[in-house]
Amino acid sequence: MTSASPSPEGALGPASRPAPAPGGRSASSAIRAFVETLDVEDLITRFDVDFDIPMRQSDAVGMLRLADAHSPAPGGGTRTTARRVGAYWCEIVRADMAYEPLTGLQLIDASRADAEGLLARLAQAPDEFASYAVARWYDGVGRIRYRLGDFTPARIAFGTAVRTAVTAGLWWVLPDLRSNQARAAFEERSQTARDRPGGTDAHGLVPELEALCADVRAGLAEFGIALPTSPDAPPRHREFLRGYANALHNLATAVRQDGDAGRALEVIGESLVVSRALGDSYRVAQSANLSAQCDPANAVAYYEDLLDQPWARGARIARQNLAIRRGGPEGLAELAALLDELEQDDSGIGRQTGMDVDFYAYTVRGYARVAGQLPEDSRPADVLDRRLTMARTVRGAVALPVYKRAYARHMRPAYLQAIAARVETGDGSRENLEQILSLVEESSGRELLDLLGSSRPPLLAPPTDRQAGAEAGGSGAEPPPGTGRRAAPGTLADEEAERLRTLIVRREQEYEEWFLQHPLTSVTHDEDIAHQLVQYTLNHQGSCVVRYFSYVAPDGVRRDGGAGAAVADRLGVMVCRDGLLTLLPAVPYDDVTALAREVTTDLEAGAPGAETCHRIWDLLIAPVWEHATRGGPLTHLTIVPTDDLFAMPLHVATERGDARPLAARVPLSHSVSVAAFVTRGRHLLKRQLAERDDDLAALLVTDAHATGREVVGTGWPPDHIVLAGDVFGGFPDPTTAPGAAQRHPADWSGVAALVECKPEFFVYAGHGTYVDTAEGAGPLLNLGQEDVLTQFDLALHLSLPRNKLTVLGACLAGQGMRSDGGDVLGFMRSLMVSGAGAIGVPLWKVLDTTMVATVRALLRESRRVLGPGPAGTGVFDVVEALHRHYRQDIETYDGLAARVERLPLALYL
Repeated sequence: MTSASPSPEGALGPASRPAPAPGGRSASSAIRAFVETLDVEDLITRFDVDFDIPMRQSDAVGMLRLADAHSPAPGGGTRTTARRVGAYWCEIVRADMAYEPLTGLQLIDASRADAEGLLARLAQAPDEFASYAVARWYDGVGRIRYRLGDFTPARIAFGTAVRTAVTAGLWWVLPDLRSNQARAAFEERSQTARDRPGGTDAHGLVPELEALCADVRAGLAEFGIALPTSPDAPPRHREFLRGYANALHNLATAVRQDGDAGRALEVIGESLVVSRALGDSYRVAQSANLSAQCDPANAVAYYEDLLDQPWARGARIARQNLAIRRGGPEGLAELAALLDELEQDDSGIGRQTGMDVDFYAYTVRGYARVAGQLPEDSRPADVLDRRLTMARTVRGAVALPVYKRAYARHMRPAYLQAIAARVETGDGSRENLEQILSLVEESSGRELLDLLGSSRPPLLAPPTDRQAGAEAGGSGAEPPPGTGRRAAPGTLADEEAERLRTLIVRREQEYEEWFLQHPLTSVTHDEDIAHQLVQYTLNHQGSCVVRYFSYVAPDGVRRDGGAGAAVADRLGVMVCRDGLLTLLPAVPYDDVTALAREVTTDLEAGAPGAETCHRIWDLLIAPVWEHATRGGPLTHLTIVPTDDLFAMPLHVATERGDARPLAARVPLSHSVSVAAFVTRGRHLLKRQLAERDDDLAALLVTDAHATGREVVGTGWPPDHIVLAGDVFGGFPDPTTAPGAAQRHPADWSGVAALVECKPEFFVYAGHGTYVDTAEGAGPLLNLGQEDVLTQFDLALHLSLPRNKLTVLGACLAGQGMRSDGGDVLGFMRSLMVSGAGAIGVPLWKVLDTTMVATVRALLRESRRVLGPGPAGTGVFDVVEALHRHYRQDIETYDGLAARVERLPLALYL
C-alpha cells in the first residue's frame, strides 16, 4: 500500500537482515506465514479495545499493512471493501492520536470513495462487519474534523456513524459514537463553550450527556455487561464500556465548563473506575489532566501522575503546567526549554501543518506570565520575540484553510501584540514605520497571497449535490420591473437554513480536499513591502494609499517605556502619499465596534442612512483627509480595510456640510492588502487596454427585482455577448441581443459556457442568500432554480484568466470578506483566485435601477474608449469611469439618502 503516512517503525521493529527462525525458517518466511494466518476482520473489530486502549495503534497498523489490507481490489465484494475501509479507519485513529491531522485528512481522502460506496451498498445488502467498518470510518472522520475545529462536518460525520450503527444493531459501539456526536453538536452551536460568560452550558450539553449515560447504564443490564470489568472480558463488552467512559469524560468536561468543579471530579471518578479496569491508559491520562483543571489545589499531584503516563503529549502538558506553577527562574528555564523544542522541531509531526497550536500558544503565554512575575531586572527580553516566533513558525507550516480558527485564536494575536509594541514604544522614525507596515502585511491576507502565488486549480466538474437557494421575498404587490431591490429573502426556515448550511460544508470540504492534494506554496513575506509602497506613490503622482490595521496588547505592553497605561484595542491608520509614510493617531476599537453595529442595523433595511455616512467619515476618513489631499489634487485614493471595516461601505462616507459621498468626491478603489495591491500587481488593474474582441459574459438569474438589464444598451457587439440565463423582459432592441448559439441556461452548463469564452468582462445579476454559519461562509448566489454558488464554487469552477472587470450584482455579495485570522474570505477571495480583474460588489440590498445604471455605465465606457475622437484612447480606466459616473449621477438628487442609493458598488483592485 502507498500510504499518506510513513510506516511506523516499531510495528514489527526496524528493518534488518533476515535471521534464522526456530525450525530453520528465515524471519521473512515466518512473517509471511504469520500474515497468511492473520484474520484482518478480527483485528479491525478488536482494534479499539486491544490496540487503541493500550496505545499500540502502530502495531495493528503495521500488521494491516503487511497483510496489504489497504490495497484497492477492483471487483472485490462487500467484505473486501469493508476490510479496506476498516484498515483505513485504524490508520485514521493512529494519525489522530499522533496529532497528525494532515495525514488523517489524506487518509480520509484516499478511502472516501470506498466508504461512501460501501455505505450505499449496505442499504441493499446489510452486513454486520461492513456496517462496523463504515460506522467506525465515519467516526474517525469526525474525530479528525473535531480535532481541527471543523465542528459542523464533525457533527455530520458522527451523525452518519450513529445512524449506520443503529440501523445495523451495533449496540456495543453506540455509547462512543453518540457521545462524540453530542459533543460535536454542542461545539458547533457554541463554538467555544468556555468563552461564554455566566455559565457555559446554555445549549444543554450536560442534560444530553446525563441522559446518554443513563441509557448506557441501562444497557449494562440489558446486554449482561459486568461492571467493574477486566481486560479479559468479551471485546464487545469492553468496547461498550470504553464508550461509557468516553461519555462520562465528556460529561465531566461539560460540567466543569458549566462551573461545577466538584461534580466534575465525581464524574471523573466514575470514568476512572471504568478506564482503569479496561487498562485504558489514554483515558486515565486525560482524566489526570482534567482533574488538575478541576482541582487547582492538588494540580501538582495530578500533573506529576500525568508525567508517568504513556501519553507523550500528556507528559508535555504536565511539564508545561508544572513549570508554570513552579515559577521563578527554574520554571522559566523549563518553559524556555519546551519552547526551544517546539521551535526546533521542524520535521516533527505537528510541524507538517502547524498543528497542536493550542499547546504551543499556552506555553508561550505561560512563559510570559512567569517572566512577568520576576523582578524587572531579571525578566528576559525575548517574551515578544518568542510569541512572534511561534506565529511565524506555524504560519509557515499552515498548509490548509482548516487551521484558520487556531490561527485566529493564537497566531494573529501574536502579530497584533508585536504591532502594538512597535506602535506604542517606537520612535516614529521611517524605519519604525516600515517595521509596523511589514508586520501588518505579514499578518494579513496570507492565505489569499498563497493562493495567488500558486498555480490556479484546473476547473473541476460541477458538484453533484444541489440545493436551490431561497427565493427573494417581495411583500405586497409585485413592483414594476427594475424598481425593486436585489434583496435576500427574509429569515430562512430552520430546515431550509440547515440544508444550505450542510451544502456549504460539503462544498468547503471539496475546496479543502483539492488543496490537501495540491498543497499551497507558502509565499515568502516581502520584508521591503513598505519600500514597495513608497515607490508606488512616488511613481503615481496624486495617488494615496490608506492602510487600516488592528492591534492589541493584552499581555502588558505599556506606553511611555512601560510607565504608562496598558495598551487597549486600537485601529491603526497609516497613510502613504508622494513617498511619505505617516502614522496617524490610533482610533479606539470600541468606537469602530459601535459604528459596525450601526452600519449592520442600517444595511438590514437597505442603504446606510445619512447619519451613518457622516459617522463613517468622522471616525475613519476625516483623520486621513488632510494627509491624503496634501500636495495637490488627489487623483486616486486606495483604501485597505481590516476586520470590521471590510463590511462597512467606506465609499459612501460623507463629510458633514458636504453632500458628496467619498466615491463621488475622489477616484476611489479598495484593496485587500498592500501586498496584493503593490507586490501582486493589482494596482495595474486601474488602467487596462480595451479591445474590440473583448467578450462580455453574464450569468443572469433574473426577475422583476433583479432584471439583469445592465447588459442591455452597452454598445457591445452582439457576437461578443455570451449569456447564461436571460434579461428580464428581454432585449428591447433584438438587433443588440446575442444569437441563439451564445445563449445558455442559468445552470452549471451555462457557467461552463461562460468560462469557455474566457470573458474579459463578467457580470452576475440575481439574488443572494445569506446563511449564518460558524465560519461565516455565506453569502450564496442563486444559480437558476436548481442550485446555489458558494465562494468555494467560484474558486474551483470559475476561471477568468484574461478578465478586466467582474461585477457581482447580488445583494450582500461583498459581505463575508473578513475572518478573525486576518485572512480575506468570501467571494472576494474566490474571484481573485479565479483570475478576476477589478471587482465590483454591493454591500447592501441595492436598488435594481441603480445597479443597472452603474454597471451599464462602466460597460459603455469600456466601449466608448474604442471610438473615434479624443475619447478613443483605447485605455479603460475603471476607477476614473466609476468616479465620473457617481459624480455625475448624484447631481440630479438633492438629499444625501437619495445620493447614497446611487452608489451601489464598492470597487476592489
